[in-house]
Amino acid sequence: MFGLAVLVVLGVYAYVAKAVAQFVGKRTESKLAKYATIAVFVLIPTWDIIPAQIYFSHLCEKEGGIKVFKTAEVDKSYFTPNGQPDEKKLSMSSRFTIVRKDNREYSPIFHVAKFESILHDKQVNEVLAVDVHLVHYGGWLNAYLFPQGPPAKCAGYSPYRDVWTEVIRLEPASSEGRT
Repeated sequence: MFGLAVLVVLGVYAYVAKAVAQFVGKRTESKLAKYATIAVFVLIPTWDIIPAQIYFSHLCEKEGGIKVFKTAEVDKSYFTPNGQPDEKKLSMSSRFTIVRKDNREYSPIFHVAKFESILHDKQVNEVLAVDVHLVHYGGWLNAYLFPQGPPAKCAGYSPYRDVWTEVIRLEPASSEGRT
């Protein structure tokens, strides 16, 4: 049903665009004015796609990804048998916290949302890392029609990456003689 409504709206939009272009063409007796009118009707729903993509690429390059400020060393009990940090144990420890900040209106003009995960070491009261995930919901028409639609993500972003593996290291004393 929604698809049918979109088709009807597009049909009406095309009809109005044609009527206005013909009116302008007859009134001004200029083909240039007629084609300029058609160009305006084409650009109304699409004007923000290219600048938004350029802006989103810039944000991905400058702000996206994991930024590690400091690593933390923990004993062997916080690692899985395959040598990876155990996210469950680390999350439940009293030493580390991850604060998540969601800003769906980070750039309302270009429909960019920003999701941050901030890893904090309470023992030394420092931020260890920030993981910034940016998403772009398309031009205004796409964002309006499909507000929860599939967003574009920064190139190279993997939702399965883990800030813990970038920050947590095995204590040297824990890796030597102990089993």
